[in-house]
Amino acid sequence: MNFLLCLLLSTTLAAFALWKKSMTPGGTLLAWLLCLWISYEGGLPAFLILAVTFLLVIAAGKLAGKRSDPYNVRKKNGARDAWRVLCNVGVAACALIPYALWKDHRFLYVYAAVMAESLADSLASKAGPLTRYATVDICTFRKISPGLSGGVSLLGTLSGLLGACIIAVLCTGFPTATLKIAATVAMTGFAGCLFDSVLGSVVQVKYLCTVCGMLVERDMHCGTAAIPCRGVRFITNDAVNILSNFFTFLLAAAVL
Repeated sequence: MNFLLCLLLSTTLAAFALWKKSMTPGGTLLAWLLCLWISYEGGLPAFLILAVTFLLVIAAGKLAGKRSDPYNVRKKNGARDAWRVLCNVGVAACALIPYALWKDHRFLYVYAAVMAESLADSLASKAGPLTRYATVDICTFRKISPGLSGGVSLLGTLSGLLGACIIAVLCTGFPTATLKIAATVAMTGFAGCLFDSVLGSVVQVKYLCTVCGMLVERDMHCGTAAIPCRGVRFITNDAVNILSNFFTFLLAAAVL
């Protein structure tokens, strides 16, 4: 795609992010650079995949509001900084490096699969806690607090699958796309979303609130320090996101 058009599209998306206050200035700058790289190397379909992912995540967050974390168990709040942008888009952007070097079209779909995982995970985490039915741990099937990483629900799972399918449809804009490739993008993206939940259950750090006794992802809850009780201390939700992105990268590259 023409560089000036890439510059215009990336700047417009970055300006929208600043206007909606969905990113910090540092996060916006990094997102702008990544968007410029992605749109220049991947063309209009790659830009659309990124833009639709961003807009749907913003819309889902607005619609769900505080209901996506009813017990305030998550650590992440407020605008996305550069680290969070990197954890959610960095691996996808790196997938276009082999494409730029060798013009191997497979990596266009690897990029799409990683973005499918990111959108699937975001929609699942926003929609899942809205369900009237139980949220259960993906590994133990025990009932847990809505919004806690590692939890799955029917609504959240279906929302994640929908997100992966949306990106699969958009990837058909790439010149060598086939129905089989699109289905592979959807399935590998959704598999990455499930893997994200497994990591969230098994290795992500969890804390026990000494006031209410609730399992949370933040080191402060109910106005007091919470005690680490599960997972690996340095594995936060951001680390889980980048690990699941990398898993999806490898899985998509192998299957495609």
